[in-house]
Amino acid sequence: MNYGYSFCDQTSGQDDMLTLLRYIAAAGKHVTLQEIIDVVGTTIPLGGALMGTIAEELIEQGIQKGLQKGEEIGLQKGEQIGLQKGEQIGLQKGLRQGRQLAQQGLQQARQLALQSIRLSLKCKFGTEGEALMQTITTIEDVTLLQLLADVIEHTENVEELRAWLADEAE
Repeated sequence: MNYGYSFCDQTSGQDDMLTLLRYIAAAGKHVTLQEIIDVVGTTIPLGGALMGTIAEELIEQGIQKGLQKGEEIGLQKGEQIGLQKGEQIGLQKGLRQGRQLAQQGLQQARQLALQSIRLSLKCKFGTEGEALMQTITTIEDVTLLQLLADVIEHTENVEELRAWLADEAE
């Protein structure tokens, strides 16, 4: 391929190098690596050895760029995976804490309901009503305990309350 420069007319190594650089600059993207190797090999003394060194340097630059790009992609992927894993762990931890808090809230509600029932039984039925607390404290369902507090308010005697408790136990 001829881009308007002759390499055979040059006598000094410096002139040869200058001519080669002009050739490459004029050719731009239209010259292939093989054409450059051929021209350097025929134009510059020991040009083949020079091209070997240049080729090694180009290969090393390519490797470095590839490693850098690979590292960037790896970091991005790692960040994405890390964020997803962090969200997953955070969600699991939040759910666990939420369950614990809900359980604590239910226990507190149960304790308050039992205290309210104990007080209602004592006020309405005296010691006979308080005797029912042994059965009532076995009830775990907070909703049932709240209902029981309403039932106590509307029952006339301890026997009605015992009957209601027996029906609920079934």
